[in-house]
Amino acid sequence: MAKTVPLSGSFWSSDRRTVLGLSPREALIFYLLIPVVLGFLAGWPQAGRTAQWPKFHAVGFWVILSVGGWWLNDLFTRILQKPLRRARFPLWAVLLMGALFASLPADFFFQWVVHVTYRIFPGLPLDRPLPVLALNAASFLKTHGYAWIVWPTINLVLFHVMKMPRYGFSPVAKTQLLSEHGRDDSPFLAKWPAHLRGEILALEAEQHYLRIHSTEGNALILYRLSDAMRELGPKGMQVHRSFWVTAGAVAHVVRNNVSLKLVLTNGMEIPVSRSFRLSVQQADFLQSNPGKN
Repeated sequence: MAKTVPLSGSFWSSDRRTVLGLSPREALIFYLLIPVVLGFLAGWPQAGRTAQWPKFHAVGFWVILSVGGWWLNDLFTRILQKPLRRARFPLWAVLLMGALFASLPADFFFQWVVHVTYRIFPGLPLDRPLPVLALNAASFLKTHGYAWIVWPTINLVLFHVMKMPRYGFSPVAKTQLLSEHGRDDSPFLAKWPAHLRGEILALEAEQHYLRIHSTEGNALILYRLSDAMRELGPKGMQVHRSFWVTAGAVAHVVRNNVSLKLVLTNGMEIPVSRSFRLSVQQADFLQSNPGKN
């Protein structure tokens, strides 16, 4: 049975166990630390209906709301990301759509938490009516409008600043295939459909054809893998007779007793053949997050 394992060596130091595509540290930051901090920032000044509440109750209330809403945003973004990426939606649009679709269940979650809180703590000041368990357009926009800004903004910061993979998008720098004069005159680039050009994740040889796997989808062109590897140079590495992988596109490593696979940031699994295993193990530039342990 295949499993994800941490291996020795500088390359394998970044290929650790993952939680929903993130390292344990990244998952802790994303799924717990960030929503707790956001909840604290709303609860400490006792925002909204918690204005008259004791500070302890206000902070607890907003932390629960923040964590629940954050996880709902993540769930719906994960559900939508594959079809939206196939339709060539950019990351910011995928994030925004995830937050929009999560708003309806988040609204009912908010109302439920309010009712449960007053049921558990009946002595809390009630300076406004309890929310009705139904959809109200005005209160809906007031309650969730901020999430449509905060959710995409924080995720884009994590993606561009912390280089954290987000919902099938890789933060690895885009592969440049320009001549020294800055012209797009590479034979490889010329054959690559313009609407599918993005961050190259891997190349796959299919007889006399070459399949380019990128963050914008995949394209099949008439080209030799050896020629493409020569043009790309040190931007990646051949890991199998039929596969070449871009530096930074590896999320983690999966192996069983007989095989070894590289799992890319888009979820694609690339086999590593025995003849390339040693060179792959020694390749520092294939780290998914260079500089991080």
